[in-house]
Amino acid sequence: MSGESLVPIADASRRLGRSVWTLKRRHAEGNLPAVIDGGRWLVPESFINAVVASARPKQAGAIEQVARDWFAAHAPEAA
Repeated sequence: MSGESLVPIADASRRLGRSVWTLKRRHAEGNLPAVIDGGRWLVPESFINAVVASARPKQAGAIEQVARDWFAAHAPEAA
């Protein structure tokens, strides 16, 4: 996520309409990209924007589908 704009998880929580604990759980399940830096949780802004722009932004399953697409688009290219 080098060079990626990162947002504090509390801000991501407000923008996504989900609690901080839910977002942390999604991260633990592999459904939310995040950087943990000295106890600070940061979420890529591009991921938040993708969820907000999705066809179903606050419905169950939307984050999981966006996460699959986001991780695929941001995966390092295989050598």
